[in-house]
Amino acid sequence: MLSRLRLRRDDSQLGVRLAELAGLVGEGAQLLAESLDADADSREATAQRLHEVDHRAEVAAHAVLRALTASFVTPFDRADVYRVCWSMRACVASMEAVGDELHLYALGELPATAPELVGVVVRAAEVTNQAVGRLTAPATLVDPWLELTRLVKQGGQVHRRLLAEVTAATSDPGLLTRHVAVAQSMRRAVESFADVADALQTVAVRES
Repeated sequence: MLSRLRLRRDDSQLGVRLAELAGLVGEGAQLLAESLDADADSREATAQRLHEVDHRAEVAAHAVLRALTASFVTPFDRADVYRVCWSMRACVASMEAVGDELHLYALGELPATAPELVGVVVRAAEVTNQAVGRLTAPATLVDPWLELTRLVKQGGQVHRRLLAEVTAATSDPGLLTRHVAVAQSMRRAVESFADVADALQTVAVRES
């Protein structure tokens, strides 16, 4: 269920659009998690679904900007609304890239650490969705901001273990290159939430 940002009547559409975008972040993360255990055909289908979610996120982000332009009253600074919006949009784009590479590179079974790294993405998406519902109460954004910061750091640690696992188990140069490329994309998916954390921090500090 989407977190609903409760705003005044003047800017209710802005809240609905932000909540829709946050929901797409969560949907993309779940699809990415599904793709890890899928076979080649299923990964192709999941990659297509991720592409569709990415397109919907693009539409949702532009809808936020249209609502922002039309709103006389906004819940917080317009520049911060923009940052929250486009940081979430970037998260979905980074997930779509991972799904696409999993399909195109035909890697087969992934290292055991890969699901752990994607699990960080899923958890970060959950925190983001919850945070969007708190945007009108800036003081409550401190916890999700700190949690996202912690998750990004955790993702870096897991990524290093994933690279070590890949290089130890893979001797074929071409296969190794593809595995490393996907691992790097997974890391970028985690790190995209650092911008969400920064945007939440700005709202929390400025509005409180």
